[in-house]
Amino acid sequence: MPLIEFPYTLHKGYLLPIIPISINSHKVWVFVDSGATFSILSVDDAERIGINWESGRPQMIVVGDGSFIPTFIHDLPIQIGATQITAPIGFSERLGVGFNLLGRTGVFDQFQVCFNDRARRVTFQPISPDNV
Repeated sequence: MPLIEFPYTLHKGYLLPIIPISINSHKVWVFVDSGATFSILSVDDAERIGINWESGRPQMIVVGDGSFIPTFIHDLPIQIGATQITAPIGFSERLGVGFNLLGRTGVFDQFQVCFNDRARRVTFQPISPDNV
């Protein structure tokens, strides 16, 4: 299966692993976060995509400072490069980091994800069921 490669994106003066994904044919920019258990997007993106974000499964998610934010989880088809998967995506009004997060659950078990800070790129290698 082909390797999917993204250059880091300049964000507030820093090159970061921020990549475009597609949800319902809409491009959404996400920070690839190996330290995040869940993928969480802003409510603004949910509305732009046409998702009734409050209809998802409610779940309290712990964030970096130890506090909890209310999140509504939806199992959505997302596209990374040319590969489509279904992953749990949360939406929260209280996502306060300034960008969307692409976390591990439902994503990192379907791709081998490699960060190369020297080359300033992140790669996704789809994992076939035969290579698990």
